[in-house]
Amino acid sequence: MTATGANIAARGNVTDAVSGILSVTSGGIIMPRISRAHRAQIASRAADIRRRGQRADWDVTTIADEIVRQVPELTPLEMWRLAYGWSRPQVVAAISELYAADGLAPPGVTTARLCRWEHDAVQPDPDYAAALARVYQVPPRRLGLNLPSVLSGYGYGQPATPSTLGTVMAETALSAVADSVQLHREAEGPAGGPATRQHLHQAVDYYTDHYGRYAPNVLAGEIHRARQIVVDMLTQSQRGHDRTELRRLAGWLSALLGNLAFHCSDYPGAHIHLGTASRLSTSVGEHRLTGWSLGAQSILACFGQRPDHALDIAGQAHEYATTALHRAQITAWCELRALAALGRRSDAAQAATRAQHEMDAAEDEPGRFGFDRAEFHQHLAESALRLGDTSSAAGHAETAISLKTTGSGGWAAATAILARTHAADRNPADATALASSVLDTVPADRLRETTRQRLSALDREHQAARSPGTGSADLHMRLLALPAHIPAQRSSPEPNGH
Repeated sequence: MTATGANIAARGNVTDAVSGILSVTSGGIIMPRISRAHRAQIASRAADIRRRGQRADWDVTTIADEIVRQVPELTPLEMWRLAYGWSRPQVVAAISELYAADGLAPPGVTTARLCRWEHDAVQPDPDYAAALARVYQVPPRRLGLNLPSVLSGYGYGQPATPSTLGTVMAETALSAVADSVQLHREAEGPAGGPATRQHLHQAVDYYTDHYGRYAPNVLAGEIHRARQIVVDMLTQSQRGHDRTELRRLAGWLSALLGNLAFHCSDYPGAHIHLGTASRLSTSVGEHRLTGWSLGAQSILACFGQRPDHALDIAGQAHEYATTALHRAQITAWCELRALAALGRRSDAAQAATRAQHEMDAAEDEPGRFGFDRAEFHQHLAESALRLGDTSSAAGHAETAISLKTTGSGGWAAATAILARTHAADRNPADATALASSVLDTVPADRLRETTRQRLSALDREHQAARSPGTGSADLHMRLLALPAHIPAQRSSPEPNGH
């Protein structure tokens, strides 16, 4: 019997309490069938334990031990993932990065496969078992895996920080992106070539897909490295098609830098980079990027207390929205926010209906430039709150939270909005608890300026209230103690290269 089987056999009475139904896998291991609803409750309990552990400064092993004690239904493999607070896509990404660091071909690991390992008592192959042990930094036996021993090259046996996913692996992977581009350029010459441009496209994809994984100043520094390479290539003689492709790449990189500057409260930098992105994308006919860049500028205007200007830019962005998803994005992200800020309740209601209709006809698109239902509900929540409809705002915020990974930027934003709905409904205790959970979960260097502003607005509401509630003074001091945003350590000139 495996370690997993031994754990479950020892807790046979627990499985009956969970669902009353047992199944036997092909390996002969008895596993409980747990409904999705109950599994979500289990994950929520584990997340609560992890948050309490972090506040008490426990290491991840102590958190894992406490989860085992209080939530015995979990298999060891799933328990360790929840102890770190990681999603399955994050674990899959970490395994892929390990393989890449070892010079191996990408593994065939998927979230569905990891789910089977966690829930169906399916043992991974030895190579994958070894990778999991390295990712979680524990011996395989603690994961319930049949592997005698694994030596990790990434801090195996060292204390791990629950809020980071293989920090060394992540930073190595990030720096390797621009390094790879530079190596191919050195091989192809100052003007670069097909391989350099291909790796630049891959760099944009990586930065987009992993946007929330890194501290903004760290990610911005690496994107500046990549954009500098593009700028240098544009100073060289290029064929017309190649120059257009490089200007398109420079536009996407500039848009990312604009968004990062905005999240670090560098509004002048955000204006410059987003303006560059819009100009370059318009010149090369990249309408999707033009629409997104204009939308981002509309948000920037809204946060700068210029809703009329924000609404005007949102109208321009609409001209480039050619799909249902893009129309839903610009309507909910930009237009609705500006209308709510102007107090135009009827127009805002119509915009929300249009956005919902477009979202119903669309499919979610992942990535920084995409749009999904979590973000959609976040914007509906914030607009409803602005218009005083706290019940609707709370419902949308709770939906957004349920669709996001705990600790992500979207989760933090929606949780801060939900906290403000509780404050508006004169429930300061719950509002403070939610705001504190954001500060407990998200490291200060990754707390975006937009979420800081939401928490600061909540703090001002507490200070203006007659009975701000227990914990509001502590929250106030924690917000005052937040360090200033760290600027990117590198910069690159704004691309032109006609």
